[in-house]
Amino acid sequence: MNERWLVIGRIALRNVRRQLRRSLLTASAMVLGIGLLMFVRALEGGAHLMYVDSATRMGTGHIAMEHPDYTGSQDLVDRIAAGDLERAIQAVGEAAAPEELEAVFPQVNMGGLAQSATSSIPVRISGVDPELEADISFFADKVLEGRYLEAGDRLEAIVGTGVAERLRLDLGSRLVLMAAGAGGELESQLVLVTGIFRTGVPEVDRGVVQLPIATAREWLELGEDATSVSVILTSDRHTGSIASGIRERLEGAGVGAERIAVRPWWEAMPDLYAGLRADTVQTYIMLVILLAIVALAVVNSILMAVLNRTREFGVLRALGLNRRSVGGMVMVEGVILTLASGLAGMLLGLGLSVGVFGDGVDISFLFGGDLSFAGSVVDPVIQPAVLVSDVVAILSIVIAIGLLATMYPAWHATRIEPAEAMKTDE
Repeated sequence: MNERWLVIGRIALRNVRRQLRRSLLTASAMVLGIGLLMFVRALEGGAHLMYVDSATRMGTGHIAMEHPDYTGSQDLVDRIAAGDLERAIQAVGEAAAPEELEAVFPQVNMGGLAQSATSSIPVRISGVDPELEADISFFADKVLEGRYLEAGDRLEAIVGTGVAERLRLDLGSRLVLMAAGAGGELESQLVLVTGIFRTGVPEVDRGVVQLPIATAREWLELGEDATSVSVILTSDRHTGSIASGIRERLEGAGVGAERIAVRPWWEAMPDLYAGLRADTVQTYIMLVILLAIVALAVVNSILMAVLNRTREFGVLRALGLNRRSVGGMVMVEGVILTLASGLAGMLLGLGLSVGVFGDGVDISFLFGGDLSFAGSVVDPVIQPAVLVSDVVAILSIVIAIGLLATMYPAWHATRIEPAEAMKTDE
C-alpha cells in the first residue's frame, strides 16, 4: 500500500514538472496573493499590538483592578480601601514573574469640573503617581508644552490641548478643579498648569486633567484609598493567566470579587477589543475570498491537465490502476502545487515583513497624523508583527484549498473509462 502511494506521488510530481509553464503561472498568482496578504496581516497585527500598548498605557493597564460597581457608578464611594489596595498590589507581585511585570500603579479617577477665569467645563480628573508613571505613561510622551508631572509636585497639573483651548489656559495658568469628595460634598482644589499634552484622541485631549495622586487623596479626603489599580506587563501574551492568578490570590486573602474586580484589558476596554476582532475577521474574509479566486485557477489548471491526459489515464487504468488511485494521483498533484505555492507565498510575506519593512512602514500619508481607533492611538509608523496564529491559519487555509480545489478534477479523472480513453489522442 505504501509503495503504491509512493509511486503515485512520484508520478504526480513528474506531472507537475511536465506542465511547468502552466504550473508556474498558477503558482505565481498564489505566491503573490498569499505573500501580500501575509504582509498586510503582519502590518495589521503590528498596528493591533501598538493599539493595545498605547491603550493600556493611557490608564487601564493590561489588567485593571477596581471595585465592581465603580465602572457603572463612577462614584468615589465605590473605591478600593487602603487595606485591599495593599493586598491587590501584593497579589500582582505573586502572580507575575519579575520579568513579566513592568509597573503597578494606583490611580484616583473621578468626574468633575474645571474652571478658569473665563469658563468652566466638565472634565475627567486623574490622580496619578508621577514617579511610577513618568517612564511608562502614554501621557508623558505626549506633552507638547511644559513638562510632565514630577515627584514632589503638589499643586501642579497637566491638561489636554482641548482643555487648554476651551479654558484659554497657558503654562502657569491657575485652574480650579471641583469634584464630589469621599463624604459626598463638593470640594475644590486650585492647581497650576505645568504641562499641556496632545494624545490625538479628541475625547481625551478635550476632557482630561492629571494631578499628583497625593494631592487628589488629600483634596478628596481619601486617605490611602484609590479608585483603581493598573498593571502594565512587558508582554500581552500572559495577560489572561496572570489576571486569573491575581483573582485566586485575592480570594485566598479574603478579598473576593465583590470588593475588587480583576479585568484583563479586553474586559476593561470592550470597544477596543470588539474593534480589533472585527478588523481581524475582515482581513480573514478578504484572505478567503482572494484564495478562493486562486483556487479557481488551481481547479482550471488541474482540470485542463486531466482533460489533456485522457489517454494517459486510460493506459494507467488498463495497467491495473484503480479509480481511487487515479483520483488520488490528481489530488496529490493539486496539493503539491498549492502547498509549494503557499509556502513560497508565506516566505515572501515573511521576507517583506521582517526583512524589507522590518523597521516599520510609515502610513502617515494616508491619514495625515496619528491613527485613532476605538479610543486608542498609535504612531503612524507601524512595525509589522508576524503572529504564530496567523501563520497557522494561513497554512491551514492553503491546505484546505489544495484539497478542495482538486476534488472535482480528481472525480472527473475517476470517470474516465480505459476503452474510451484509448480512442483519443489526448
